Amino acid sequence: MGITRRLAASAAAVALLAGLTGGAWAASPGEIADAVNAIFKSKSNGSEITLGTPTQQDGNIVFKDVVIKDPHAEETKIGVLTFANANVADGGKKVTADAVVAELVTGGADKDTFAIDQIELTNPVLSAKDEDSKIDSVALNNITITPAGKKPVTIASAGFDLGDFANDIPHSVDLSIEGMNLDPASLDDAGSTAAQLKAIGYDKLELSFYGSGSLDQSNGNLTIEEITIDGTDIGSLTLSGELSGVTDDILKSLGKNEMTPEIAGKVNVKSASLYYGDASLAGRLIAMQAKAAGQEPGAFVDQITGALPLMLSMIGNPGFQDKLAKGATTFLKDPKNLQISAAPEKPLSLIELFGLAQTAPQTLPDVLKADVLANQDEQEDDGDVDSGDAPAPKN
Repeated sequence: MGITRRLAASAAAVALLAGLTGGAWAASPGEIADAVNAIFKSKSNGSEITLGTPTQQDGNIVFKDVVIKDPHAEETKIGVLTFANANVADGGKKVTADAVVAELVTGGADKDTFAIDQIELTNPVLSAKDEDSKIDSVALNNITITPAGKKPVTIASAGFDLGDFANDIPHSVDLSIEGMNLDPASLDDAGSTAAQLKAIGYDKLELSFYGSGSLDQSNGNLTIEEITIDGTDIGSLTLSGELSGVTDDILKSLGKNEMTPEIAGKVNVKSASLYYGDASLAGRLIAMQAKAAGQEPGAFVDQITGALPLMLSMIGNPGFQDKLAKGATTFLKDPKNLQISAAPEKPLSLIELFGLAQTAPQTLPDVLKADVLANQDEQEDDGDVDSGDAPAPKN
């Protein structure tokens, strides 16, 4: 659908309206308008912004009926754009504000449309120089995305928070997309995905996404606290782990989609975990496959788990095969949760792992000290032991 690209492009257009505090002076509405226009023109790649006549309300500078038009004549409209405590700095080359709020944002591309009730930027920086630009957080509320000829996708809220800035690089990140509701028919034009989901009882999907992590600049340790996909009546899949050797230079290279052998030799895996907590998806899939095979679910599971040792023999590592078979059997007989983890005795570089995967893949489970656990009890925040559902994702 290209939803992410279009939403990101529109949010980026709005995010060109941002701020910093040092060396600034109180500005009049006209000065803010002139500075925003000049900076936007320097960074817009041919896009144009029409701000209109600003007014001053309760100390804020307000623009109404703002239009951002790209070179292909596609428009993003903002009903009300408010700069809170707005200033200019560096001789008018930088605009600052405590917050920038865009309300009633609409737009579209290729007959796909979107609408966002509100976008709020906190402590943003608007500058012609990328290295001077900065933003602490972005929050979007009540998003509706309507692909051409399909039912709309709605999202209750989305946003991210950046912190611990050093050398213009944030060293902590939290992001979330909550309350995404979509019709499975929107996932592909042929409708095959919708048909498969409907066959297991999903006429609609309700999803949320969470991510958080931090980088210790002193030693290059990158902690991925979670990357989680959570679905109502589906389940929750969470990736977590820790890497070392992640310097600011490497982050900048990765930000440019550069993954060289040199980088792969410097970044090390210290630990990793992939956790799935079921919320009925496994049971639905088992029931569907059992029906197709003309069996009861219990008999179908017995047949599959009985064949696991032979099916897994291709791994070529009997010890890990046994762990995986036992874990999968426990989970399939009573789907609660399944976790695969790695905790090598010493950090392993990415290039070492790539090399082993090509030359001796059967040794990877032993080198990584891989483990498989199923239906483990989870400690809830109040200290009570949970029966094994997926841990609650962070908000």
